[in-house]
Amino acid sequence: MIDVLLVCVAGVSGTFLARRMQALAPDLVVRVTALETLAPEDTATGVLLAPQLADRLDAVRVLVAPLPVALLPADALAPDGAAAAVAQARELGSAPAYGGATSLETKE
Repeated sequence: MIDVLLVCVAGVSGTFLARRMQALAPDLVVRVTALETLAPEDTATGVLLAPQLADRLDAVRVLVAPLPVALLPADALAPDGAAAAVAQARELGSAPAYGGATSLETKE
């Protein structure tokens, strides 16, 4: 099961998108949170970031590390955008944390 955290500005548009995503993919768990209430997350598979928050992408990656983070396309919040969002959620489900690094240890 893929458990995705959908981060948007206030949660309203994200809630509508989450409902459309779950209608297309019942096995997908989509939890919506507003950017201002985002906290370090350890149970989600990954994080989808609403397109209007593109300028906050790096900050969100730092906050939720080591979870993978994907920026939704500009049309994801449109009525037909749920399919692309589901595809991104599924990609997050197979994405390695930190692009493959599983730890911050270094070899000397």
